[in-house]
Amino acid sequence: MFVARQKVKRSQAYYYRIIMIVTFVLSIITDWYDPLIFLLTGTLLLFFLDKLGKGIVLRELIAFHFCFICLVMPWIGYRWYTIANPLARIWVRYMPVNEQVYFAFALPAVAAFTVALCWPIKKNHVDDEGEFTFKHINRIKAVLENKNQIGKHILFIGLISSIVTPFLPVSFQFVGNLLAWSSFSGILYIYFTHNLKYRGIILAAFVLLLLEQAVRQGMFTIVAYMGLTIFSFLFLKKKSPMWKKLGIFILSSFMLILVQSVKSNFRQLTWYGSYSGNKTALFADLLSEKLGNGFFNLFTPETFFPLYYRANQGYNIGLVMRRIPAIQDFDNGSKLAIDLASSLAPRFLWTDKPTAGGKYNMKYFTGLTIIGYSTDVGPVGEAYGSFGVTGGIIYMFVLGLFVRWAYLLVFKISRKIPLLILWIPVIFFQVTYSAENDTLQILNSLTKGAFLIYILYKTAPGLFGEGRQFAKRKQSVVPA
Repeated sequence: MFVARQKVKRSQAYYYRIIMIVTFVLSIITDWYDPLIFLLTGTLLLFFLDKLGKGIVLRELIAFHFCFICLVMPWIGYRWYTIANPLARIWVRYMPVNEQVYFAFALPAVAAFTVALCWPIKKNHVDDEGEFTFKHINRIKAVLENKNQIGKHILFIGLISSIVTPFLPVSFQFVGNLLAWSSFSGILYIYFTHNLKYRGIILAAFVLLLLEQAVRQGMFTIVAYMGLTIFSFLFLKKKSPMWKKLGIFILSSFMLILVQSVKSNFRQLTWYGSYSGNKTALFADLLSEKLGNGFFNLFTPETFFPLYYRANQGYNIGLVMRRIPAIQDFDNGSKLAIDLASSLAPRFLWTDKPTAGGKYNMKYFTGLTIIGYSTDVGPVGEAYGSFGVTGGIIYMFVLGLFVRWAYLLVFKISRKIPLLILWIPVIFFQVTYSAENDTLQILNSLTKGAFLIYILYKTAPGLFGEGRQFAKRKQSVVPA
């Protein structure tokens, strides 16, 4: 019976993937862009929610994020925020290229990426959902039962690193950030260590500290993207009907829209203004004021504009398409080749190597100089600027395969080092929201994250349950 249920669940997953393939094919041979955009996005949403509780939801989250900011938000731009809209005109946020031109490239490029990324990873008895994942979690619990202090040690390292990192030289800050993010792996260690004293108090205190820091700094990226990945771990083996998962998603989306609608005012007051009071109280007051205006008021073109401004990656992609090849030729991947070399070389050996963050990319691909804020053309923009329509679609497919390969590699290695699975949020954190950054960020996150964890494993194997005590325990259970 269990095997039959597993086969049914497998077939449902394949249906989602088949729809993605059909969407990709239709996006190339037809111009049915409106229905295909929402077919692809809706399929990924259902896939995401269906897998929640059954496995680790990371690839689906990355793919959904690409669809949302590269397809759905530009679609809203073409409908609401045209040049006739006062806000779009004042802030110059109307789409810079024709709708047909934009979606003829962006839709098949994103669809190709999602097909490659979300294709099953079941290979050599490795999987990120179902029986393999559940058994793997049981192995993790068995290891942590005998090493119940590891999580607290990792959490301590992460918290100390978050304090020290801002004072480090620029060349070492990325390493500092990786160590700071390791606190999230520490939280997963603690969550799966059921015999740890004060486990619930530690978890609650960490969440409150994280939220307080996010409000104080006005930065919610780590809460949103790291939180979603962590949540999929916490939700494992919890059976919930689809309507309940959908309700959680709608509530979370509403909170995101609400936060985004007040974030700009909050930053204006705390970053650039003279406000010196309690920032948490100020944030709560702004939220209360926004809610007081009515629920549906959040979805008017005027109120929704801050979220559109922040989340419409299609605008930057359109800037690339407007400039290339009319003013500047495709570079055939020369910039991406430099990015690949940059991700492999440490900064102290290549002091002027490119940095992820967007200023250089925006100048290189769009001709615009960015001052005072951060934005980027994204991998989709890089794909078009480097290879054009056909080559860009192929590039996005290959990029999806690469991320999938890196993800699969973690699961393969975890068969020997079970606790490695709990470091997925650290390794893939910046990949999660890479749709709004660049390929270099993906490469940096994967290569440097993997290298740091390798160094930790070699210098402190106890953090991965590989100390002498664990080795003795493994020998003791080997049958004679």
